Parts: sequence; structure tokens; C-alpha cells
Amino acid sequence: MNNRLRQIIEYATGGNQTEFAALMGWSPQYLSRLILGQGGIGIRPIVALLEKFPDINARWLLLGEGSMLTSAVDAAKEHLRQLLTLEQYLPVMTAEEIHQLTVEGRTDFPAETISCWQQQLDKKNNFINDAIKRSSSCSHPTVK
Repeated sequence: MNNRLRQIIEYATGGNQTEFAALMGWSPQYLSRLILGQGGIGIRPIVALLEKFPDINARWLLLGEGSMLTSAVDAAKEHLRQLLTLEQYLPVMTAEEIHQLTVEGRTDFPAETISCWQQQLDKKNNFINDAIKRSSSCSHPTVK
């Protein structure tokens, strides 16, 4: 696993460990411990790597089987899946978030942001459903 992590660092930053640690949001010391295998690599750094680099083949990362990068078709399918998942949140995204999604192609929004969008969407849908219920329960005067 440590050698595969080194390969990812080489792939992402040309081997620059400080730059890679910053890219991942890790301290250089934490990255160094992972590379040296001190304490083993747990599930959190693996998930973080796969989220940050969706073109990394998870089977290769975990088991050393196959090639480091998924095929272009697999990467495109994953990107499309992410876009379709995020599409539902467009009505509650800020203009900047929509720009990041549509212009920059960003799909790696934090779980907290997605949770906030879901809450806003639920609130909006509940408001609409309540309004529909109120309007359908009103009696309308008949015109003579």
C-alpha cells in the first residue's frame, strides 16, 4: 500500500510530498507516517484518496491488482453519475456553487454542503406540499 501511495503522489504532484499533503488537507507529518507505514493506512485516508482522485482504480489501491488509473470510460461514467446526483440540488445551490459545478466541473463538494442542500431542498419541498394541501382543501365560491 505504501508503494501505491508513493505512486499516487508521483502521479498527482510529480512526487512533491509537501504539495500532495496540502492538496489532501493533511499535514506533511501525517503523510510521512502513511508513507512509512507507521500504524498502517486506515480507511479514512483511502476514502479521501478515492474521493480526491476518482480516476484511481480502487481495486489497485486496495489490493494492488490492475492498473493505477481506471479507464477513461469508467472515469467518465463516474463523473456523469456524480453530476446526476448533484443535479437535484441546483434549486438550492448558490450562484458560486453552480459555477463550480457547471463551469469548473467540480463534483467533490463536502458531505456537510450536500447535507445542507438536502435540508434546504426538503424544507422547500415541504413548503410546496403544504401549499398544495392548503389550496386543495379550500372551498371555492361558485359563480352564479
